[in-house]
Amino acid sequence: MNKTTICSVVFLDIVEYSKKSVAEQIRLKNRFNGLIAEAIKDVPIADRIILDTGDGAAISFLGDPEDALWTAIKIRNAVIAEQDSPYFLRIGINLGPVRLVEDINKRPNIIGDGINVAQRIMNFAQPNQILVSRTFYDVISGVTADYARLFEYQGARTDKHVREHEIYAVKSDVGKEDAFRAKPVQTEKTAPWWRNRRLLLKQIFPAAAILLILLSFLIKTATERNSPVAPPTPGPAPAAKPAALPASAPIPLPKSAATPVSAPAALPKPPALPKSAPVVQHESARHRHVREKQPQKQNAAKEIKVAPPESATLLFRIMPWGNVYVDGKPLGASPPLKTVKIWPGKHQIEIRNSTLPSYTRSVEPKPGERVIIEHEF
Repeated sequence: MNKTTICSVVFLDIVEYSKKSVAEQIRLKNRFNGLIAEAIKDVPIADRIILDTGDGAAISFLGDPEDALWTAIKIRNAVIAEQDSPYFLRIGINLGPVRLVEDINKRPNIIGDGINVAQRIMNFAQPNQILVSRTFYDVISGVTADYARLFEYQGARTDKHVREHEIYAVKSDVGKEDAFRAKPVQTEKTAPWWRNRRLLLKQIFPAAAILLILLSFLIKTATERNSPVAPPTPGPAPAAKPAALPASAPIPLPKSAATPVSAPAALPKPPALPKSAPVVQHESARHRHVREKQPQKQNAAKEIKVAPPESATLLFRIMPWGNVYVDGKPLGASPPLKTVKIWPGKHQIEIRNSTLPSYTRSVEPKPGERVIIEHEF
């Protein structure tokens, strides 16, 4: 149970709760608890931890960060819809590191910077307003373009501990229809198959891998069957008339022959060479010249052919998290980012985490080398 993880934290607070009477506090808290139970009923119990803060609650989502956003929108819209006895909430959402521990009653509990920042973000919110941190916005806005349109940038705010936070507000006119329109659903119109992560991981990627393996095997087999055979080297034409061989004399064979073959009783006398014999000798000399030049061309072709360079790999081990930049280009937050393929050579690596000092490092990996970038803020 005692371990550190990255999760989304929704911190909620009932406005002016302490100024109300005890009876009113009990009534509001019962209605508040009912709203939370209705909003998280579709989230698995193993993926959430709820802490009672007296005048509110802190909900940690250990699974999909989208669950935190939809839960906050559902609760806010439900509070706004209550007209008989209205009350107000402030809601803050953050994505950061927390430690899972056991409380004094041996029940799961959470502590750490992830829940503390969520409370700071909530303190900046107006009644019935949802504010999110920069880390949560960077992750959730990268899922689909519709997610990014749900937020408005509010600027940087400084808390009582002189810590600066960049915050984004969920638009006040985002209702149930907007939420379900932005949420990726497996439909033919709003969510094509290439955006369905579960379908890609369980069906498309395994089938594509099997197809590539089968295709490479077929190409290799066809290449081996159709590999060209070197043509025989033409030899020089005979210069003199061959003499008759005796019946028992064997025909001379090259060194690669396994056994000699007996010659016929006598070879017929070859006809006299025509006047164009010098032309035949000239052609044989030309062929011999081409044959002598051919290996040089093949050796030259072998010298020109150069194998393509192999890429190198960067492995990131950042605690608790950091935004990765390679040669000034942003690649995302780590975690969840773990590995990046780069060209061999010199590169500049930079890791940023909010207002903390950035971590920079120069690397010059060789082809196929794995370089570990490890840093703890």
